[in-house]
Amino acid sequence: MDFYLPEQRSNLSTRIREFVEKEITREYAREIDAKDEFPDALLKKLSSLGFTRVNIPKEYGGEGGDVIDTMLIYEEISKRLPVLAWALGNILLYGNEIITINGNEGQKKMYLPVLAKGEMKFCFALTEPNAGSDAASIKTRAVYEDGYYRLNGSKIFITGAGVCDIAITFARTGEEKHKGITAFLVPTKSAGYQARPLEKLGYRGSNTCEVFYEDVKVSPEDILGGEGCLHKGWTQMVKLLNTERLVLSSCALGIAQAAFEDALTFVKERFKGSSEEAFQGIKHRLVEMATELEAARWLAYSAAWKETQHLECAKESSMSKWFSSETAKKIVLQGMNILGGYSAAMDFDMQRYLRDVLILSIGGGTTQIQKNIIAKAFGL
Repeated sequence: MDFYLPEQRSNLSTRIREFVEKEITREYAREIDAKDEFPDALLKKLSSLGFTRVNIPKEYGGEGGDVIDTMLIYEEISKRLPVLAWALGNILLYGNEIITINGNEGQKKMYLPVLAKGEMKFCFALTEPNAGSDAASIKTRAVYEDGYYRLNGSKIFITGAGVCDIAITFARTGEEKHKGITAFLVPTKSAGYQARPLEKLGYRGSNTCEVFYEDVKVSPEDILGGEGCLHKGWTQMVKLLNTERLVLSSCALGIAQAAFEDALTFVKERFKGSSEEAFQGIKHRLVEMATELEAARWLAYSAAWKETQHLECAKESSMSKWFSSETAKKIVLQGMNILGGYSAAMDFDMQRYLRDVLILSIGGGTTQIQKNIIAKAFGL
């Protein structure tokens, strides 16, 4: 594994870092959080600068990047405004990645050039009220009649469902638990589709919704991958898991880095001129935070490197997902302790880091599910 970023990736990191510093002040980030406002203006600026085409193949108007490129973008954005990373996921992850991996040629030609320009957003409609960690137990059903599939059911915690153009919807088309699921490309303007935003503790502005389908008509041509992919939705979903886990790892790394830097700045200002003995314990705590963060970062990017080399890395990506999210949570809590009462003040960002980081142990597969996957890889 090459521990140094090649020039192209180094330039990408510099570009996204400059964007964050220029376009997302701390005050602006707090405003978006307070208003629970989808960051559409920032998403359009990211698109205009070409960030939405980074992981699209060159033949469809993209830059041909991989998961490491995506992670670099997510980590930098998450240092300042994590919800923007999730909004970008409605293009990079649930649009670009899914269509590139699972779409047929017609779907790639139809959607990828538009996604590259940031002119379309997708959401990933899998989770249901009674099917979270056991996602294959979904009840939403698609029945074929008169040349169309009719979708009926509901989803919950679907990010961007109220602002996206296409909802990649997983529905039951057969009786077998895993082999009876099909993924459909459902236009959100379809009659019978309704998204209701949920108010949440963290990642405010992500437009996370409950979604209802009432006799939504979908053409067989809108099966993800085409008609030949009927009943193959679960297999298609599994192909996305490594990338999703790694991207969420990078979100956790960004939040943890921001929490560490804020705590470090606070200590330097608060204890300036103090004796060694006065804050040795806090110095050691900061050292521990920095070391744990670095360990999580190397675990995440080494797993990502395996993914780019087409090596088996389901175990490593699950390790990265749970370790990064739990480590980030621990680092933010340490930051809360260091700042003391200031950590709960709304004009300090530590309280927002805490509200945002908590969901990363749940979304994209809980910590417990990741541990089950790892244990299975050990034959347990």
